[in-house]
Amino acid sequence: MTPDISLLRVFHAVMEERNVTAAAERLGQSQSTVSAALSRLREALGDELFLRARYGVEPTEKALEIAPDIAAGLERLEQAFRAAEPFDPARTTRRFRLLLGPYAEIVLTPALAAAFATQAPQAALEVSPIGPDLDPRHLAGRAFDLAIGRFDTPPEDLVVSELFSDGFRCIVAPQALPDGAALDQPRYESLPHVVVAPPGKWRTGLHKRMEGTGLRRRTAVVVSHFLSAPPVVARLGGIATVPARVAAMTADAYGLRNLPVPVDLGRFPSQIAWHPRLRRDPGHLWLRRMIGQIVADFD
Repeated sequence: MTPDISLLRVFHAVMEERNVTAAAERLGQSQSTVSAALSRLREALGDELFLRARYGVEPTEKALEIAPDIAAGLERLEQAFRAAEPFDPARTTRRFRLLLGPYAEIVLTPALAAAFATQAPQAALEVSPIGPDLDPRHLAGRAFDLAIGRFDTPPEDLVVSELFSDGFRCIVAPQALPDGAALDQPRYESLPHVVVAPPGKWRTGLHKRMEGTGLRRRTAVVVSHFLSAPPVVARLGGIATVPARVAAMTADAYGLRNLPVPVDLGRFPSQIAWHPRLRRDPGHLWLRRMIGQIVADFD
């Protein structure tokens, strides 16, 4: 088979999206065009490549075998073309794909969206959630530009560094705390708590911090996302311990009090991870620089 770049791009998009319709949207093509390209690839390679699954398609063993080489080849071509012309944020139509943890998505996405609208109005920003652990293949294969979250054991083949940190605050329903009453440890432990248990390691980290200080929570409700906690706290008439920036963004909107935790729980880091092959990519440099400017305003 003589390589056809357009067919390889279709293969790469379907491999990453695991869905023909999503791949077509990503490529700006019709679904029938993508399906026709897959038919040509199947005939040329003598393999089904992708089999129908409940929510899309699943790659065959042959597809999984050739996917890394195709991804690497397309990446080298992209780098060659990018190096040949300067990156202009104001003119680029590039799509930047970010993997963000639940906390990072809340605190970063509004500022990122505003920065893109101002600096790169024709570019696209796409945010996807990180699973329980960071899979280095997502960044090595250029499925995503970078990841931001908390990585207890980050993969060694990625560039990982601390981006910013945050502390903890309590959001408290007014009816749970009489006027003038202090949120001391006994009152904190007596109130009904809304506990946030997002995917990943953040839940474990907060639990360990509390164990170390002797602070206890009377769990009434467990939710999976930080933005679910404030309305539940308001209706329950209770309390939640959340990152300080989440408390600042949500307390007033739900009529809650934003108060210090009665025991110092310290701070926790958010890290940024990306693949070394993007070190000199001008668009990626711009993206990392812009994120750095955003988090510089946090403290």
